[in-house]
Amino acid sequence: MRKIAILGTIAFLLMAANAQAQSEYDGWTWRAAGGIVCRCVEDDNVTFDDPTFGTSSLEQDGDPFGITFGVERRLNKLIGLDLTLGYTDLDIDFTHTVGTGVQEDSLGSLNLWFAVNFHLVNKEKFDFWVAPQIAYVYWMDDLTFDVPGTGTFDFQTDNEFPAIGVALGADWWVSSDWAVNFAFRFIDADADSDHNLPIDQTFVTVGVARKF
Repeated sequence: MRKIAILGTIAFLLMAANAQAQSEYDGWTWRAAGGIVCRCVEDDNVTFDDPTFGTSSLEQDGDPFGITFGVERRLNKLIGLDLTLGYTDLDIDFTHTVGTGVQEDSLGSLNLWFAVNFHLVNKEKFDFWVAPQIAYVYWMDDLTFDVPGTGTFDFQTDNEFPAIGVALGADWWVSSDWAVNFAFRFIDADADSDHNLPIDQTFVTVGVARKF
């Protein structure tokens, strides 16, 4: 019921935004961007005991490329409502005390963020905002690791909602309709309900924005 209530609130706010936007900000801003997905805010890892593989851990390896597509509707000069979709594909390493080597599998992630943008700097050529945000995090894969001479470790992922985070963004307007966009989006989300695979993705992106 809590998830339904949150989704209903988001839908209501988007409809209210469409009806209440002041004429100066009437319309939408669309954004598309790409960049790295890092563990820039939280980088803690955990270990857990497995009856076959002993003391084990799962960790993100490297900073993969990610893409985002989003839209914002302004309510007034200060506040806008933002809905953004983000995708990345993560490399996950499995380490263990029983068995040899470090095994790797890939984990696709699809995030749907909803944020309330507070436009603290709002100039003709430059716009900067900060935003609290929530997200639905869809993990697109379960993980399988084959350990030579020991066996197979299967790891089931669990989607997360609501995941909580924060966003920072800026638009540098090079014309009346087009801008270069910079964004930083952090979400506190693990890949399983037992928190054995903390991910806590941070998308750091550069892209374009266009007013409609």
